[in-house]
Amino acid sequence: MKRWLLSGILIGAAIGYRAGRGTHAAGQADEFTPIPSAWAAEQGAPPQQPGQPGAMPFGFNRPNLQPLAPDAPPEALYWSIDDIRKAHTELAGRAAQASAPGRGSTQAIGGGSLVRVRTRTHTMSMLYRAHREQPVPSLTGVMSLWDDAEQHAGVYDFYIVTGGAGEMIVGGEIEGRKNLMDQAGPVPGEYRGQPIKGGRTYRVKAGDWLLIPPDAPHQPKPDPGGFSYMIMKINVGMYPWNLIR
Repeated sequence: MKRWLLSGILIGAAIGYRAGRGTHAAGQADEFTPIPSAWAAEQGAPPQQPGQPGAMPFGFNRPNLQPLAPDAPPEALYWSIDDIRKAHTELAGRAAQASAPGRGSTQAIGGGSLVRVRTRTHTMSMLYRAHREQPVPSLTGVMSLWDDAEQHAGVYDFYIVTGGAGEMIVGGEIEGRKNLMDQAGPVPGEYRGQPIKGGRTYRVKAGDWLLIPPDAPHQPKPDPGGFSYMIMKINVGMYPWNLIR
């Protein structure tokens, strides 16, 4: 009796082993993970296995993968330092001829075509902050030498100073803070006002970088001659672009 029982166990083990090998050959990555088979069933197409032509690790270029950034520039972009310096001079000249401070969402002087890029997650542009000898009305109606401080809940602001020099006040709180107003009303997550109380002062000059996290107030105070900068806005995913200024 014991001999028959032992024989049955051995035969069952052999059958189970052969069945398992057959299942593995049908498409599982290994004995422990059925993920590729599950992915294939969900997508209706076999996954690209390591070693196949064009395959990349972790299913990077798997079928039906959403395009990375279809609205991004289709090819590489290059800006020479000579063109950047020229753009700084042009923006300074435009600011000197302006009859009124900038309006809209910022008092920065823009409009140049040197740097103007928009993708699904980033925007890049070149702007200029003017130095004033006489106060002008800010966006929130304060008579001041300085542009209003800004506060953006939905983006990092990454500054690369491209010309001139001045100060950037970052952090603290904006006194008299108000929602930015648009044609449709107050813009959620976007604030303006001045002055900043309790912020940290950074001296900035051409070549300096400054990363400002979401929700951190920041206010420019340019030296005579003003300063220009390339600003990259990095969307953190809290708001769509139409709510970010």
